[in-house]
Amino acid sequence: MIRILKTVLCLLFFVFTTNLLLAQKANLPKYNSLLWEITGNGLTRPSYLFGTMHVSNKLAFHLSDSFYYALKKVDAVALELNPELWQGQMMDLNQLNTNYANYTLQPGNNFVTENTFRIRKFDTDLKQALSSEPPVVNNLLYRSYKAQDDFEEDTFLDLYIFQTGRKLGKAAAGLEDYVQSEKLMIEAYTDMAKEKNKKEIDLDGETMYSMNEKIQQAYRKGDLDLMDSLDNILETSPAFNEKFLYKRNEIQANSIDTIIRKRSLFAGVGAAHLPGERGVIEMLRQKGYTLRPIIMTDRDATQKAEVEKKRVPVTFQKHTAADNIYQLDVPGKLYAIRNTYSLLNRWQYADMNNGSYYLVTRMKTYNMLSGKTTLDNLMKVDSSLYENIPGRILSVQPINKNGYDGLDIKNRTRNGDLQRYQIFALPFELVIFKMSGTHDYVEGAEGTHFFESIQFKEPVAQAVKFSPPYGGFSLNLPKERHIFYDKEGEDRWEYEAKDPATGDAYLIFKKSVYNYNFISEDSFDLTLMDASFRGEDYFDTVVNRRYEKLQGYPALLTTERLKTGDFLQVAHVINGPQQYV
Repeated sequence: MIRILKTVLCLLFFVFTTNLLLAQKANLPKYNSLLWEITGNGLTRPSYLFGTMHVSNKLAFHLSDSFYYALKKVDAVALELNPELWQGQMMDLNQLNTNYANYTLQPGNNFVTENTFRIRKFDTDLKQALSSEPPVVNNLLYRSYKAQDDFEEDTFLDLYIFQTGRKLGKAAAGLEDYVQSEKLMIEAYTDMAKEKNKKEIDLDGETMYSMNEKIQQAYRKGDLDLMDSLDNILETSPAFNEKFLYKRNEIQANSIDTIIRKRSLFAGVGAAHLPGERGVIEMLRQKGYTLRPIIMTDRDATQKAEVEKKRVPVTFQKHTAADNIYQLDVPGKLYAIRNTYSLLNRWQYADMNNGSYYLVTRMKTYNMLSGKTTLDNLMKVDSSLYENIPGRILSVQPINKNGYDGLDIKNRTRNGDLQRYQIFALPFELVIFKMSGTHDYVEGAEGTHFFESIQFKEPVAQAVKFSPPYGGFSLNLPKERHIFYDKEGEDRWEYEAKDPATGDAYLIFKKSVYNYNFISEDSFDLTLMDASFRGEDYFDTVVNRRYEKLQGYPALLTTERLKTGDFLQVAHVINGPQQYV
């Protein structure tokens, strides 16, 4: 009896222990790491897959020694999009969207408004030019939020992975195409809008804030299972996920498969793309690869600091302004910034490898109306620096390029990044060159090369017959002239010139106004043009005005006294849809 009892107890203990171990194994996360090793399927060297968060918050930067070890072992580094191509593709798509929007606009509905021929004072533009960073730069390089500055890294995690790989000498790659991704996103939103049976979110007493906290906590632990479960709770549209998540998972897995057959790879994609039956991990397993989780421990700050000291070599290329007024060297193409929040004319290039950007801003000053000189404008700049330069100003030095006076300014932002400006006062405008980078990057050879390369076209004082390339008018103007297309403001052409011998100045505005729904007398349109041009900032009194024909075209001729005491002769002219001041 005792033997039988002992045998039964042993069997019961064995069954209990086995069931306990099976239960514990069943409760273990299936996807329990952010970092995965890819081997098998004929690979001679391992590749790696990493789940990122598209944020710069420190919560995402718990990176261990194994993270840096994996990056050092591979040949190439890839994100969802290749940052070296991303900027150009994004700008090209934005231009396509603008072209399409213009193509679909109802034609013939233009009006002359109070701003059509109005001249803005540059004071407000100057403050914005000195203090603001274009949103596209923050989106490309930093993804930072001012309220969280003290709790963020220098860039968002995806780009940090890419920059670390590039600083370690790894080739750059991308798993998706920007235009293709944007197309899928549009299709996903379209499918969601058509979906009739959207899922209701049931938080079971939780709040969205607490759910986000749980997602962040799961990411810290590398618990992709929990992240997947929380994402499923918050999902409202299966149709949206079909395109935005699962279709992109397929594209990413296929791209990884293609690349790792030729070279070893460290691929960083959003963590949501990794887990699940239709996640990237399982798709790669289905292709014959073995994926093993690498458990990451605490972050290795030493390696992070060592990597940050490195720089990715850049190759400068010559950039010349459209009107040839300046030229300089930039590590890539300068892209025009198109946005609705600002009327500044700006061009920028973001060096995605080193986390720096180059910025050129041009502002018309209209000295002929204000009576100011280039020296006056430069003094205005100097008096605006303290309030509008970010952080602490380190130095302000007078400089001169090709006969044009300017200021060289160095400052350090609140988070410790060095910035540098060179601002020049030209006869018709202010030109601001700026470079910014993480830590002391601007102080290096790249910053020196950029600013030393700035050159301006030498002014030539000579009267010539001028007509724009597209025709429409011609007149005698001094050769030292300025041609400007105000696309960000009133979509008008401007031509400005000054005779240094006499002090006389000339200004021509041209604006196309098409309206098929409203017919008015020429005198009425000319009066609107006059009212639009006569801004209260510059004009004092009207000396005389008269309607007549100018070479057969309806015209309003006026003589104005400016607040400076100077006189202005004005001709408002209508030639069909073309209006001239």
